[in-house]
Order: sequence, then C-alpha cells, then structure tokens
Amino acid sequence: MSRKIDVFIASDPGSLARLAPEATVEAEYGAIVVEGSIATLAHHGPRAGNPAPCVAAVSPLPAGSIVGISHVDLDTIGGIAALMGRKPEAPGFWDLAAFVDVRGPHRLSESGASDEDIARLHAFWAWSENHRVFPERNGSARDVTREVCEAIDVLERILQDDPALLAAGEAFRLAGEALNAASFRSFEGGVIVRESDSFVNHLYSTPDGEAAEAIVALNTKFSSVTLSFADAPQGVSACTIVQGLWGELAGGHVGIAGSPRGEAMTSEDVRACAIAARAVLRNRGGG
Repeated sequence: MSRKIDVFIASDPGSLARLAPEATVEAEYGAIVVEGSIATLAHHGPRAGNPAPCVAAVSPLPAGSIVGISHVDLDTIGGIAALMGRKPEAPGFWDLAAFVDVRGPHRLSESGASDEDIARLHAFWAWSENHRVFPERNGSARDVTREVCEAIDVLERILQDDPALLAAGEAFRLAGEALNAASFRSFEGGVIVRESDSFVNHLYSTPDGEAAEAIVALNTKFSSVTLSFADAPQGVSACTIVQGLWGELAGGHVGIAGSPRGEAMTSEDVRACAIAARAVLRNRGGG
C-alpha cells in the first residue's frame, strides 16, 4: 500500500542533510553521502559493494517520512517506490535496471534480460527523455514528490505492457541508431569524443563501426561531461580520473563517472578529460 512520503532533491549535500531525512536514495556527491535516519540506499564510490537501490531489500517508511535524493533516474525511482510501499512486482525488470545502472546502457546486450524487459526499459527511457527532474541551481532542496510519483505511475503502466508506451520505446530505440553519427566528434587513441543534448555514453562504435574503449561526452543541455569505459582497464577508475580533474564532488563508478552536479563544463574540460583517458589507455598498452 502506498504511503504519503515526501521526496526532496538537492545538489548541495548540506541542504539535504538539514532536512533530516528518514531515508536517502543515491544521495551521493562524489565521496560524500547524506545518511537517512532509517535507511540509506547508496552504491557509488566507496559504497560500490551495496546493492542498487532498485533491488535493495527495504521496508516501507512510516507515513510522513522524508526521502532525500541527489538526482532522479530509474534506479532512484525504484528505491523510492519500495520505500513508499508501491514498487511494482517485476524482478526481472528491476534486475535489468540495476545491471544497466552499474554496468552502463552499453552493456545491455550482456544483461541476459528478456526481450520483454528490454522493451520495457526502452519505454521508460523514452518517457524519461521528456520528463527530466533536476535540483535547483542554488543548491536549495526542492520538493519533487509529484514528479517521482508520476514516474512510478508510468512504470506501473509500462510493466503492464501499455501499448502506447511500448511503441514510444521502440521509436526511441530506432532514433538511437541515428544518434551515433550526429553526436560523433572525434576518435583518437581509443577514445571517442561526443557532443549531444542526449546521453551518448553507450555508443562505443564510431559511425564507421570502429570499436572504442572509452567515451568522453559533453552534454550540451546540462553542460556536463561524462567519461565512460567499455571495459575499464585493471586498476583504472573513471571516478578517480574525473575527481582528479574536478575534485571530490565529481564521481560515479569505475566504468562511468561525471563532472560535479550543477557545475558548467566547457569544451576545454572535454579536451582535458579526453587527454586523461587516452593517457590511461596508452600507459597500460592500449589505444
């Protein structure tokens, strides 16, 4: 049964902590995490051994509780839905969501998921593309309960195989095939540089079909930079690289990491990140 839970998002961990949330879901800011008094669902950086929030075993929170988050994505939504007591029962889909969150969308073909769950994932991605939720630029906490509940409503429809949402997902998948050429900027030393207002860190082949080992992408909509590796070399961490460039508020996983939330990046930052990625690949004998 759904419980009345309020969800707040903030780009500043201090703003979130001041709310004294009963639970937090991916309230992670590089090496920093905001703890919930009842539950803390976090699995990035030093907490990488924890289960993804969307598959974590949690009990619903008491009515009136506050959940704090740093961003909204499918994994976060799954964790919040569980804390609200309204997570749709779909183990295969949530396993797929956790797999993609940790390993990256480019590993989708390796997930072992059913065609049905992959189609559902594309359906959610298609809907999410036009329903992004972001924190206030000034760092203050923002109530996003309505937006999160809307996302859960849509997931319930997708997991009941809503025809319109699934059709939109298929169209989204086909459009993605054209995104490769449109976002491509350069390929050197095993690193593709891309630029787009969409997520492109899953496109590890050039328009000519050459395989890359890493992608550095500038998201022009949010002025953010994301570094990802198809297979991070032994001892190499995308998170370590971006934190070396932009400080501890940058972060992510070994295989994919990004610039600090809310901080505008430029083409020079892209260049610096690409140089760092190529150096790592070259030093271990790749690229």
